[in-house]
Amino acid sequence: MDIIITALYWSATALVVLALLTGIGLLVAPGPLRDLARPLDRWHSLRPALGPLDKPHYTERRIYHHHRLVGALFVFGAGYTLLRLPGVDPQAALGLMPENWDGNLRGLLAANVYWLLLVANFAALILGLVVYFRPSLLKRLEARSNRWLSTRQAMKPLDVYHSEWNTLLWRRPRLTGLFITAGSLYIWIILLAYRHGVL
Repeated sequence: MDIIITALYWSATALVVLALLTGIGLLVAPGPLRDLARPLDRWHSLRPALGPLDKPHYTERRIYHHHRLVGALFVFGAGYTLLRLPGVDPQAALGLMPENWDGNLRGLLAANVYWLLLVANFAALILGLVVYFRPSLLKRLEARSNRWLSTRQAMKPLDVYHSEWNTLLWRRPRLTGLFITAGSLYIWIILLAYRHGVL
């Protein structure tokens, strides 16, 4: 734990020193600092990179082509689990939960996990049998539920370049540098005080 705290302290110190140097640079030489920062001031949209991920990839044809294999895998997996579950204590999941939780709550959650596994595997067994023997029965259900909902339109307002803060910063660079320098010094003093046990 001490290693993590030390690493966080030095990471925070490095960020504060970087902010302090930026503030001093804005106070002393805002022009050269602006020229230095200009290559970083570019907008990179994520939409072209995420575009291939936001396209439907249908696997139904492959599943229907190998429906006996897929159905058998479902049946064997669900059948094995259903055969093993009766020999498992319904409270076995207690070991996965924190001991400081309420005993009644832990017991209720453990029982729910057991029954959820039972119901889910029974449903998987039925699904596997249908896929193995009559996969065509799923096509009507699939046609209703298999709709593609694109996230690109929903995420579009977030993928817009906002330059208000950048414009404000370079409109009054020395005033901004003064605030950054003062804030960085204050945070650095707090970090040093914490490091040496003053706080």
